[in-house]
Amino acid sequence: MTAIRFAHVSFTHPSSSIPLFADLTFHAAAGWMGIIGPNGSGKTTLLSLAHGALQPQSGTVFRQGTTVFCPQRTDEPPERWPEFLEAGDADAGRLRALLGIADDWADRWPTLSHGERKRAQIGEALWQDPDILLIDEPTNHLDQDAMRVLREALSGFRGTGLLVSHDRDLLDALCDACLFLSPPSAELYPGN
Repeated sequence: MTAIRFAHVSFTHPSSSIPLFADLTFHAAAGWMGIIGPNGSGKTTLLSLAHGALQPQSGTVFRQGTTVFCPQRTDEPPERWPEFLEAGDADAGRLRALLGIADDWADRWPTLSHGERKRAQIGEALWQDPDILLIDEPTNHLDQDAMRVLREALSGFRGTGLLVSHDRDLLDALCDACLFLSPPSAELYPGN
């Protein structure tokens, strides 16, 4: 069953006269799809369209089930962060242990490193067990150990994931397909 589908989607930012997407059509089912392209090619915009934070000028984005979006920035804690830290279920405990999330992080968000915040953001998102998980550049500013732990955590996700990344090792490890953006078009390729 398809969890997310773009059907003839066109989008142009208000500040631009050049379309970012024109007649973009693709679908993503269970598994990870990498979203790849140079800076400015619309990767984050595509996630925003998939999440519903932006609306296409034409065409439709179909979503089936719950959606969680992990932005690249980590300035603010995730919406359900306190709930995740206090949760007593096995999944929350497993994710906190796997990602090295300490109990005292609840009061330390302003002093956590970007890497710690990213692990917290991803842990909270995975704990919600969404049908669709959208992640923007999860390995930026992470050391090798943190990247390995994050890759392990993401590999357990069983829903439909769209993953924006320049990290080829992460894309190779997780993705079943990759969407290469070259505005205003895109090419979908099977494999990592």
